[in-house]
Amino acid sequence: MGESWSFMNIDLHTGARAFAMASMSLDRIAMSPAFRVEQFEPKIKKGSWFLTREGKWWVKYPTEECRAIVETAQDRLPKDRSFVFFDDAKSDRANCLRAGYFAKRMAVRFRKLFSELDKRSWLNEKTRIYALGDGLYFDGKPIHLFRHTMAQYYLAVTNWSLAYVASLGGWENTEILNKCYGGIPEHIKAQIARSLHVKFDTMNLNTAAMIQSIKF
Repeated sequence: MGESWSFMNIDLHTGARAFAMASMSLDRIAMSPAFRVEQFEPKIKKGSWFLTREGKWWVKYPTEECRAIVETAQDRLPKDRSFVFFDDAKSDRANCLRAGYFAKRMAVRFRKLFSELDKRSWLNEKTRIYALGDGLYFDGKPIHLFRHTMAQYYLAVTNWSLAYVASLGGWENTEILNKCYGGIPEHIKAQIARSLHVKFDTMNLNTAAMIQSIKF
């Protein structure tokens, strides 16, 4: 269960897809000067290669809570491990197969756990639509559900900072995040509007005057 707990929590903090999570390598984790993880996403084809797959490395700066989880997981590992979740098989192809096998094994575990939960108690409305609309994520791709859940939680705690969450989770742009994972709710838009104070009648829109005021 410790392995499943570490996997789930790291994924909830990074929003990685299944292969990216399963294939995390220890040499791509930096604890200082700033905590940083690099995860390889084969779905995004950008010309890099890792474990025989083409994709892209995402550099992420997760929270201190995630750092504590990674440190706990590392403390439990043999010192000669190359990967966080499986022993190095000494070849890219074999390691790729191991990562795939590990991801499937985790999916089986989480599918069983999810089947015993009240699905309405912990899913944001946007995530619920994707996860439960046809059962695709909740029943078929439970690891991917962490990606949706991460997006919802991080959007909420950052007051819907789409740019930050996109960079953390590895979305190529905010449009995808906004459309598929949760746009800014109406009550947040209203909250932001109340906090802004723009007085147009005091603004000088004369370019020449603005330049003069800057110079002098």
